[in-house]
Amino acid sequence: MMDHATTVEDAVKRFYASGDNDAHSWLLQVQASPEAWTFVWQLLDSSKSGEVQFFAATTLYTKISKQWEEVPKSEYPGLRARILEVLECPGTSKIVLLRLCQVLAAFMANCSMSQMEDKGKCMVEELIEILPYNSPTTVSLFLRVLEAIPREVNVLPFLYKQAMFDRRQGVKQLKLRESILNNWCKTSWLLQQIFSTCTQMNDSNSNALYLSGIECTLSWLKLGQLPLNTIGQIYPHLLIAAARFIPNREEIEGENSRSWEVIRECLTMVVTHTELYKRPQLFWEWAESLICMVKELGAKQYYEILTAFGEAHSRAFLLALSSNVGCTEQQKWIAEQLIEFLLECSEQEGRYPIDERRSCIPFGFWYALQDDLATLDQPFDRQATFALKPIYARLAQALLKKATLPSSPSEAGTTEERELLRCYRQDAADTLFYCYNVLQQDLFILLGQRLSQSHNDVSKWTEVESTIHAFKALCDYVGTQESHYVAAIMDLMLQIPYGMYPREVLCCACLAIGDYAEWIGQHPEPWLERVLQLVVMGLTNDPVSAPAASMALKDIARECGQHLAPLAPSILETIGRILPGVAPGGGEGLRLMYAAGKLLNSLPSTEAQLSHLEATLGLCVLRLRELLQQPVTEAQLAVANQLKMITMFFTTLEGAIGNAVLEALLPIFEGIVNHPEWSTVDSTLEAMHNCAQKSLSSLVCPEREAKPLLPILSASYKIRAHPAALTFLKQLVLLFGRDPNNIIGPVFGEISGLTLRGVAACRQVSGNLSNLSDLLEAYLGLLAQICKKNARLLLQIPDQVPEMLHCGIACLLLPETGTVKAAGIFLTHAITQSPHLQTFIQPIGQELVCVILQCVGGSVPRNNLEPHAEVLLALNKTCLEWTTQWLRLALADSTALVVSQAQKESFTHDVLRERTNKRRLCDKLREFSMQCRQATLGL
Repeated sequence: MMDHATTVEDAVKRFYASGDNDAHSWLLQVQASPEAWTFVWQLLDSSKSGEVQFFAATTLYTKISKQWEEVPKSEYPGLRARILEVLECPGTSKIVLLRLCQVLAAFMANCSMSQMEDKGKCMVEELIEILPYNSPTTVSLFLRVLEAIPREVNVLPFLYKQAMFDRRQGVKQLKLRESILNNWCKTSWLLQQIFSTCTQMNDSNSNALYLSGIECTLSWLKLGQLPLNTIGQIYPHLLIAAARFIPNREEIEGENSRSWEVIRECLTMVVTHTELYKRPQLFWEWAESLICMVKELGAKQYYEILTAFGEAHSRAFLLALSSNVGCTEQQKWIAEQLIEFLLECSEQEGRYPIDERRSCIPFGFWYALQDDLATLDQPFDRQATFALKPIYARLAQALLKKATLPSSPSEAGTTEERELLRCYRQDAADTLFYCYNVLQQDLFILLGQRLSQSHNDVSKWTEVESTIHAFKALCDYVGTQESHYVAAIMDLMLQIPYGMYPREVLCCACLAIGDYAEWIGQHPEPWLERVLQLVVMGLTNDPVSAPAASMALKDIARECGQHLAPLAPSILETIGRILPGVAPGGGEGLRLMYAAGKLLNSLPSTEAQLSHLEATLGLCVLRLRELLQQPVTEAQLAVANQLKMITMFFTTLEGAIGNAVLEALLPIFEGIVNHPEWSTVDSTLEAMHNCAQKSLSSLVCPEREAKPLLPILSASYKIRAHPAALTFLKQLVLLFGRDPNNIIGPVFGEISGLTLRGVAACRQVSGNLSNLSDLLEAYLGLLAQICKKNARLLLQIPDQVPEMLHCGIACLLLPETGTVKAAGIFLTHAITQSPHLQTFIQPIGQELVCVILQCVGGSVPRNNLEPHAEVLLALNKTCLEWTTQWLRLALADSTALVVSQAQKESFTHDVLRERTNKRRLCDKLREFSMQCRQATLGL
């Protein structure tokens, strides 16, 4: 055994020296071996290195916590004695000592669970007997073990549940809970003694013990739902700790910071106890103690605790604040003080997050407090609203001040600080809505007062911007029928001299206008023309404000379409001036073309629409012609962007001009397809096919007007097969499927043949079909639709059908989920919804079932077997006799499925019996897949 211990020691040293993965794997196996119970004690000897001792302590902990069943009850006393012996050994490093404390805690928890029926003492009482605390060192050790016990007790139900499936489980759980409560009562008594002693001593040693006691308390509190009576005995000591260890400005990091975090977490868990509201007298006693301490010491370090307390019991504080029934003046004072502290937090001096980072803490409380208004009956709701109005008015003022932008780039801070400010402004905007729930029109009056101030002082631009930002935040909550206050704010906003201010103000105003587009659509006079003037200013005056202005224009075009006709010509001219300067790759051009389409729709006649077409689409076409003459590497992003802009134009276009637009684009499409380089650029082809597809919805008679697209699609696919082309073909098949001249048949046959030849070539050279997964997913989706909608189209190319089915079968084995789903849908439709294809199914049935079994056997993750279940269900429904034969033969011939014959027979029976429920069949496949994997691993 000494040799074994030496071997383990060498492996530990090798692992720590080089991080050897093989050594790590071997050490894990050693930890799980029965021999570990023996050699671990030799490795814990004080002569061994710290790494070896730590490995030994970890091994011992693992054995006790996970393999406790290996210890006979008769050996419990001996094991405990050996643990205590190494625990009390002098000179042990702190990290090893902590792990040994966990070992003793795990031993006591498991021992208690095993002997629950006949134990007279609780774990804590036993701990006092075996580990007496008669010096600061032993007290610290005692507290570390006591701290570890709850974590071990908490995990026991999960470790033991496999052996507790009978009715005794509930009894054991109740006894375990009773044991926890008994141990907690004893623990709380001990902690009180330790806290009281430390308070009297008040030196550096007592501080360390006090904090150890707090950490122990936190560990027990995390068990949850401990009795309030015993927690109440600890609560005063937690308040003393919160006063005693309050951090100074210099102690924001390190050990002091960690200690304060533990104290704060303890207090937070206590004051947010879920049962506290059922004990109102105790609740108000605790609240008063906390508030008085905070008032004496200052609230700065206690904002998190106060916020959590207020948020958890917001209804009680709201009632105390507003009701004279059942609430005392003292309770009202406590509620007022709590709210005052949190208002002070929200009003912190300095810029967030550069000068301070606390003002964001109470956001959740402000939501909870006003949200509880809805739970009150009359007349308490009116009284509460009246009481909350001055509070939320003050809060709104604070938020408007704190949410201002930096006045100059030098004040903006780092990237992280700018992101924190962005999040803060969003939270402040949400909280302003909560203010609106309380203040209603008073909040609009406040915003109006801020916007009504003189605009001569340019330095106050940040206040103007934050006010507009607040107005913007309220748009989703103000009904379109409100006409007085929104109109007043809108009027003030449109009078602002934006030329005097930095561009951020105009950006914010444009975004606000876009958010109020629906309201403007309900009140077009006089607001539509006035806001469009501001939007045009944003579009033309500054590249920075143009994106925000384009968003506003898009929103207005969407919501105000029926009122745009008189203003459309001038707006379209503005768009025409801006489009040539739009940067490629952004969303501005897309939004402008969306708006252009909507504006064109508003014009009264086709002639008027055509007369303005040149200023929008004409510019894109002209730009595309220029770009297509440039080198591909330089212009491909711009070409794709222009095509996407035209695609967006098609999505909004209505009326008779769709064909004129398409005719203008056909030479562009032909130019791309006939160009030796542009015809092979994937991004260009994708944009072109998407644009052509969207054009169909804008045509009055697509069955006639879309015919020129067919040769373009066919020629493009011959040069470069692209998934977007097949998606476009899906729409054309639907459009021309009933055409008496069958113009779509040859196109489909040619494209399908090209695809199948590409798949065959890939498989012939042992290529990876995953490289074609996107194309195959689109192709199989096309075939599935044809099987469902127009199966006769497949019968026009009968020589390709077997290849199609083989392609679908091969795709079932791919790791790409989308392609596998598409294959499953195609094969299912081919089997069940296309009786004309039945003659093609029988020859490939055996191969199909073998591939499905290969997938079930481990080639495909168990959670991805739904498509395979769908195909099997289709076979069961339509050709059960063949399926029975195929399945039995596949199971008999399969050498990969290393399961027993009984398991194969059971699986066959389960599969063939299921003919209606795909979910049930899928479960059977997953179950069999698990059996195959377990057999492969030898489990």
